[in-house]
Amino acid sequence: MISAADFSISKIPHFNARGLRRCVVPGAGCSIGTDAVGYSSSTADFWCGRNDAILVRITWMGYSWSFQVLDGSVQPIPNEKEPMEELAFVVARELYRWITEDAADLPPFDD
Repeated sequence: MISAADFSISKIPHFNARGLRRCVVPGAGCSIGTDAVGYSSSTADFWCGRNDAILVRITWMGYSWSFQVLDGSVQPIPNEKEPMEELAFVVARELYRWITEDAADLPPFDD
């Protein structure tokens, strides 16, 4: 099973996505709960960076974080369906952990 450890994830300053193209898998998300008992939702949007790195913007509870993601050997992740689906799966799983454990300050997406 692929995990966050299989990627090199580093926090970057907020980036302007204007002019960047969306990845073949444009993002991932996670929602839990219902309006009656409380609802939380987080999204991650993926863009192809100018240096071939994947840029990720995560939003949750009105906050936004930006990251650059490379593969585990610090090489660009190909913007192809299979590797991007693997990244989306890992990111969605981490978003779920953020929401359920209030873990936004824990690796791999730590501040």
